[in-house]
Formats: sequence, C-alpha cells, structure tokens
Amino acid sequence: MYKKLAIQTIIYSIGLLIPRFINYFFLKFFTFHLRKEEFSLYTDMYALSFLIIGFLSFGLENTYFRFFYKKNYNKDIIFSTGVIIQLLITSFFLIFSIKLIKNISYITGYQNHIDYFFMFFLIIFFDTICILPMAWLRVNDKPIIYTIINMINVLIQSILIIYMFYCYKNFSEKKSLFFCVFKIVNSFTDKTGYIFFANMISSLSNLFLVLPILLKRINIKKFNKILAIKMLNYGIPIMFGTIAFSINENLDKILIKRWLSDEINGAYSACYKIASFMSLYIRVFKLGIEPFFFKKYNDSNAIYFYEEITYMFILIGLIFYVLICGNISLFIKFLIDDKYHITISIIPIIMMANLFLGIYTNLSIFYKIIDKPIIGTYLSLIGVLITLLFNIIFILIPNSNFMIPAWGTFTSYGCMLIFLYFWSKKNFKKFCNKIINIIFHFFFAIFIVFIANFKKIEINLFFQFLYLISIFFLERKRFINLFK
Repeated sequence: MYKKLAIQTIIYSIGLLIPRFINYFFLKFFTFHLRKEEFSLYTDMYALSFLIIGFLSFGLENTYFRFFYKKNYNKDIIFSTGVIIQLLITSFFLIFSIKLIKNISYITGYQNHIDYFFMFFLIIFFDTICILPMAWLRVNDKPIIYTIINMINVLIQSILIIYMFYCYKNFSEKKSLFFCVFKIVNSFTDKTGYIFFANMISSLSNLFLVLPILLKRINIKKFNKILAIKMLNYGIPIMFGTIAFSINENLDKILIKRWLSDEINGAYSACYKIASFMSLYIRVFKLGIEPFFFKKYNDSNAIYFYEEITYMFILIGLIFYVLICGNISLFIKFLIDDKYHITISIIPIIMMANLFLGIYTNLSIFYKIIDKPIIGTYLSLIGVLITLLFNIIFILIPNSNFMIPAWGTFTSYGCMLIFLYFWSKKNFKKFCNKIINIIFHFFFAIFIVFIANFKKIEINLFFQFLYLISIFFLERKRFINLFK
C-alpha cells in the first residue's frame, strides 16, 4: 500500500512541480518585462480572485473525499450530487457577477479594466467546475491522467504568454483564422492583460479535458437532495476555513497596494512568490497523502501513521526551509529581477508561516474524520482576527513597514497550529508524543538560517552540510524506513 502511495505521490509531484517550475521561470520573465505597478496589478487581481474561489468551492473537494470513503453511499451518486451543486453555485456566480461587472470594477478601483474582470470571472467559473473532476481522478488512483492534464494546461498557457509578449504584433497583421482570436488583446491597456487572457484559455482547456469525466459520470437522476444537504453541511465550515486562508494569504497584498504603493506591493508580491516554495512542497505532499488519510481513518493504527507521516513532513519541510532561506541571496537572483529585491527580508518569515500552515493541514485530518469541520472554521476565524489585527496596525501606524503584514501571516498560522495541536492532543491522547523533538528541530533549523545571513558563502555551506549530517544521524531510522 505504502509503495503505491509513494509512487502516486511522485507522479502527482511531476504534474505539479514541472508546471510550478515553469511558473517560477515566468516569475523572472514577468518581473523583467513588467513594471512594478503592472506586476502589482497582476498579483492584486489574483488576490481578489482567490477570495472568490474560496467562497465558490464550498469545501466540496474535502467533502467529496470524506463521503467517498463512507461505505453507506454510492460513489456515482456522491460525485453527481457534488458536481451538480458546484455547477449551480458557479453558474449563479457567473450570471450575477457579469451583471454587476461595472459596479465591481469601480469598487475595487479598476473601472478602466472591465475586460480584465470579465476574463477573471470566466477563469473562476472554469476552474471551480474542474475541482471535483480533478478530485475524482485522485480518489480513483489516476495520477498519470491528472498529471497529463496539468502539463497540457501549463503548456498552453506558456505558449500563449510567450507568443503574445514576443510575436503578437508580427502575426496580428496576417489574415489567419487561427490568429484572429488574439485580436481581442488589442484593447488591453498593459501587458498584464496577456497573462490573464492566456490563463482564461488554459482554464477553458482544463474544462474540455475533464469534460469526458463530467459527461460519463454525471447523471441528473442520481442527484440526491438529502445527500446534498449533508454535503453542504459538511462543506460550508470548510468553505469558511478556505476563505479565511485566502484572507490570510492575500489581504496584505491588497492593503499594501492601496496604503503604500504599487512599487512596494510589486516587490512584496514577487518575494512572497519565492516564499511560496514551501507551499509547493505542501501541495505536493497533500496531493498524494490527503486521500490516503481519509482511507486509513478506520484502521486501528491510523493515529500512529498520522503521527509518523506528520513528523516526516515537518522534518523534510525544515530541511527545505534551511536550503532555501540559507541560500536566499543566490536563489533570488535567478528568480526575480533586481528591482524587486527590496522586500527580500519577508521570505524566511513567510516560508516558516507556510510550514506552520502545512502542519496545520496535516493535523486538520483529526476534525475531518470525526465530521467536525466546524473546528477548522473556529480556528480559521482566530487566524483571520490575528491577520486583521496586524493589518489594522499596519494601516494606523504612520510610515508603517511592509514587515508588519508578513509577521501577521506568521503569527496567524502559528496560533492556528498551536490551538489545533492542543485540541488534537486533548481528543486523541495517543497523538504526538514527540513534541520536544519537533521543537528542537525547529530551533535548530531557525538557528542555521539565522547564522547563514552573517557568514561567507563557504562557511554558510559548511553549516548547512553540518545541519544535514546531524539531522540524518539523529533521525536515521526514519529516513531509512522512508527510503525503504
């Protein structure tokens, strides 16, 4: 079972890592070709859209996993019911948002970019519909198809972006049926429109690729009203948690743009994306392990495996943290243009915050398997309140610094993790008896990163090598078992 899990996780990793590495290539590409205010517009639009997607998802992905592994429900009925709910919600959103598009663009300060909002509404619509078909591939052990779909989408998006940045003017004069579709970009006021247009086409292609699953598996007659109510009751608390996560992730960038400047927000957002390397690690881990967690919950030794997997997740995450943050001055030169380096100091803080979030995500399995996702809602609200507090301080203090929102994200995720740990310890007493070891590993990793910023490269590499040797020596049994 565990060898199969490892193989599937590797395949999922390929489908996630290659597109993300391409995105990091485009991070350098965008920071070179876009002005800071254009890059700020690019990140701000995505920040606003993530808040909407968090609402529209209704927590149905986790809900689908939970109900899929319950023996008293038919798998096809669960899928049909979930997708029909999603279609109704997203269709209502699309109609409602397009009708109010002028008002929305004016409220957000983008009255000159109505076309951008139209594209984003379509992106959100397409992406939300694809959530459950992609989840279906995961629970039905089809990682290769999942990976191929991701690769095709990122390839389409990449080709379109490069074409429009470099080749569009050359082709636009030709009377070609294939290229006439790109005449729509003539109305864009800046190059960020190229990115949004490419994303819209990519999201549409994703919908076409999962369409066979939708057509084959969805049956309106299999829609179950009672099951739909149960799924919504389970998913809505998760939805609030997702919205809270979106606020924690994006509120700082939204406020920095409006209270400081586009230039600082552009730099802050670019460095934030480098810190999201940790999110990439979390996402890879989650793709393979999340369905497995739900599958194992009935086993007598489930808590033991949850603890071991979480422990290894923390250990590898801290190694990842040391290697990235210990060499950040080298990485940043390859990833973003020099003019964006002014906010480099947020990277270690946001990376550690993201690791806290990853551990929280692993521990959240405890309230999900006992059908109490409302616990996650309460914890997420605590996180949001902390984020809001730090951002209010950021707004109220004259000449405030962009470090305040970064520390807010760190504190928010850290407090959520601490509260969830004590709740898990209280309700699952056998869980996490190695907290002293974990705390030691955290302080050891932070110490290595701290001294790395004051040493020469050669000495820095020596300390990192010493750290890796020490960790392998201390945890050699676990690493050997992992490799086996």
